[in-house]
Amino acid sequence: MRILLTGASGFIGGRLLPVLAREHTVTALVRRPPTQPLPGVRYCRQDLTVPLDHTALPAAIDAVIHQAALIDADHATADTDPFLVNVVATQRLLEYAARAGATLFVHASTGGVYGCSPHPLTEDSPLRPMDRYSLTKAQAELAVGASRYTVPDRAYATVILRYFFPYGVGTPNPIPRYVEAAVRGDPIALPEGGGPRFNPLHIDDAVAATIAALILTTDTVLNIAGTEITTFGEIARLAAARVGRDLRLTTLPADAVIPYYRSHLVADITRMQTQLGFTPRIPLADGLAELLSNYCP
Repeated sequence: MRILLTGASGFIGGRLLPVLAREHTVTALVRRPPTQPLPGVRYCRQDLTVPLDHTALPAAIDAVIHQAALIDADHATADTDPFLVNVVATQRLLEYAARAGATLFVHASTGGVYGCSPHPLTEDSPLRPMDRYSLTKAQAELAVGASRYTVPDRAYATVILRYFFPYGVGTPNPIPRYVEAAVRGDPIALPEGGGPRFNPLHIDDAVAATIAALILTTDTVLNIAGTEITTFGEIARLAAARVGRDLRLTTLPADAVIPYYRSHLVADITRMQTQLGFTPRIPLADGLAELLSNYCP
């Protein structure tokens, strides 16, 4: 396939790129060219806060995998407006994909669009985003769904992947912070009960699930998450035990707990397993051991 990958230097996109390049013709959309380009990959420099430079993009493609996003939306500047990056750029890419003849648009979203819930979240659960990042990702999903009406006369599918806590070395979510704090013996403040329950996904499984989604030919929304349910407290406990540290836990006052962590974020992954034929393979213990090796070489 001829694939355009955005966010090719990001946490998921950066690990997805070499896997894609082994089997496909890939154009990588990046904000800054890498110092060590991957052989066989065409790099296209593009700032997603401004209109796309169509002269630099492939005239024809088969698929777009849109991984680029502004995650730290609460610390955005005028030059990195989360609405421009997460919503407007998505619309521009959808328009480009239709013009370039793509038959598949894979959009990276987040389980955060659901908010939190005491019950497992299915793809049909209502969307209740609780911060600017998740709000703009929910808005981007609406744009992806509406794109169906722009290409009514040919085969075209949109796939929305809602990732839940993908983790690994370099992840932007909190998991490595708890591992590092446990290794250092620092005090760790957690909500009562150790924090929300959730089912994190190792980065290698996130990449494998994304690759598997390339076979889809109908509009699909999928939760992408792991099989094991845990808490931040349990992650810290496992990390501390691995290095022989005593775990120093304190309890956060209820009013200091961010809204997302006042309930749980457990994804129902039945649809992922059924439609992709994919079940995550990397146990949480192995993923945490990899993180620990980053702090305890």
